[in-house]
Amino acid sequence: MASVWMFTLAAVCSLAVLALAEFTPTVDPDCQKLMHSTPISHLVSNQVYTFQDEKKEYEYKLAVCANVAPYTRQTVTQRELVADAKRTVVVGRLNGTHVIKRQDYVELTYYFGDQYHTHCSNTHRTARIMFVCDPCGGRGSPQVVEEYTTDSKESTNSHCFYQFEWATSDVCNPKEGGRLVICKPTGLGPGSIVLIVLLSTFAAYIILGFVFNRFIRGAKGNEQCPNYAFWAMCGDRMADGCDVVCRSKPPSIQMKPIPSVGRGDHQLDLSGDDLE
Repeated sequence: MASVWMFTLAAVCSLAVLALAEFTPTVDPDCQKLMHSTPISHLVSNQVYTFQDEKKEYEYKLAVCANVAPYTRQTVTQRELVADAKRTVVVGRLNGTHVIKRQDYVELTYYFGDQYHTHCSNTHRTARIMFVCDPCGGRGSPQVVEEYTTDSKESTNSHCFYQFEWATSDVCNPKEGGRLVICKPTGLGPGSIVLIVLLSTFAAYIILGFVFNRFIRGAKGNEQCPNYAFWAMCGDRMADGCDVVCRSKPPSIQMKPIPSVGRGDHQLDLSGDDLE
């Protein structure tokens, strides 16, 4: 009998581990309906965003209208990174979704998080995600701003909440056009990649050619430079071209050298004694 119970317990644990390993967030239809009329409705998905605060003390998991843990309605969680216990608290749940749409931003609020125990009058935690306009932000991603808390006995959920910010171009109002926004490209462009490849190839050519000429051919001085004659000729041609193109004054008239004239017989000191 004991072996049967042990086998059953092992099977249940295996199924639980398998379920956690294959967990896929589920989109909540009620939340999706609330987000349908907003400009960020396409952000509703089963993608879970994981990020940390600036001090690397907490790790957050956030989803737009989806759960971040299996068999729950948790949509925003906070996990401690520095404490030994590494406690995880729920900041917001799907059954407390509220959406506010404004002209230049959208605010998504999740209520019914875990309860405070020492402050905020033991109210429940709340997550507020502010979707703000960033013309160059693209789809964007969430960032934590701050956790607002207070020790006041009169505090409510409006005074205690977690503030998140999500900069995205989707909430920018196209009717406010008229000004050109130039977005700086992120990463390396094709031109930069080609330039890096060319510079790397030229550097390898110089270094390997120098090593070959120095240690294999035993060259000395300028001859250590690979294809020195070719580069010297290129330098001469470039110098001649610059001299022709950039010259601002006509070439100065040079005096032709006067050929030397030999001493004539009349200049020689001839005497009768030298003649026979």
